[in-house]
Amino acid sequence: MKTDEQFFKDRLDMCESDGWKDLMEELQDVYEEALDVDRIQNIENLWFAKGQLAALRMVLTTEDVAKFTMEQSSSHH
Repeated sequence: MKTDEQFFKDRLDMCESDGWKDLMEELQDVYEEALDVDRIQNIENLWFAKGQLAALRMVLTTEDVAKFTMEQSSSHH
């Protein structure tokens, strides 16, 4: 079984790849489009946009969360 430390090291390795960086750029554009409240015409669109934003935030913060977790882990050892 993988340790938490190895999990986050693997996550950071993934975040360093060119493919990941390209994906993050694309998702940032989608995120910014989802923030456009003018396109929300009804409650269904609102809930859809909220779901999109939540999922996008989770992916877009993957690298920052992994770095923070590793830093916190290192400072406690």
